Amino acid sequence: MLMHSAQPAELARRQPQKLKQLVHGQTVPYASALTQGKGRRMKKYVLAGLMAVSMVSGAQALADSRYIIVSGFAERGLDPNMVNLNIEVWSKASTAKQAQGLAANQFKQVRKTLEDFKVKKEDIQTDNYSLNPEYEYDQKLRQNKMVGFRVSQSLTVTLRKVEDAGNFLDALVADKKTMDAGVNVSSLSWDSDKRDQTETATLGEAVRATRTKADEIAKAAGVKIKGVSKISHGVSGGLPPQPVFRNFGGAKMMAEAASTDVAAGQIKVRVEVTAEYEIN
Repeated sequence: MLMHSAQPAELARRQPQKLKQLVHGQTVPYASALTQGKGRRMKKYVLAGLMAVSMVSGAQALADSRYIIVSGFAERGLDPNMVNLNIEVWSKASTAKQAQGLAANQFKQVRKTLEDFKVKKEDIQTDNYSLNPEYEYDQKLRQNKMVGFRVSQSLTVTLRKVEDAGNFLDALVADKKTMDAGVNVSSLSWDSDKRDQTETATLGEAVRATRTKADEIAKAAGVKIKGVSKISHGVSGGLPPQPVFRNFGGAKMMAEAASTDVAAGQIKVRVEVTAEYEIN
């Protein structure tokens, strides 16, 4: 017996309620699904058209904007009126308690020196304190052997009379014959409490320098500057910390370094500006 399959149109006439379409996770009539599909396609076309118009408008605006970008700087010299020193108070002994006692006595001498030079409390800061065992390599045993303990206390000191810097360094010398405690000065750097004022004054000079460059470029190119579109600046200057690496640990060292002379020079404050000028 021959069986003929029904055509889709005939099935639609027989059971239109069964012809449905899954849309957004829901089953809806086929005709409704077609309508929603057309709506989504139309929205996509409209969105694509708007994006194309926006891209063309943005590209046109970018093409219409023209700029001159220049960099300039200004620099001023500033006499320092303060000096920052990194100081280490250290000691070593066979026991931890002895090492701490030696370090405490050494710090008392440093504190007296600070008081003699009228260094304010806010200008003294302890950066680090450590108590660690010390080891030496034993050639016979071929291994490290503990030989004692070492105490280290690091300070940052600001001296506001730069003319006293040399004498201050000399005064840190411990007036006793010992190699188990002492003071190290690892670095010093010069500064000024007028740095901010100088930077502000120099900033205006740097901006004017960039405008002068931009005017010359615009004149040579036959264009006119409409205004400033963007401007940024940065500040550099000051002398980097100068290494000293001195170990003031005994009367012999005091005799060898009886007169310390340090030259402050000048602090160079440099302001750099980058400006973007819009032209017609």
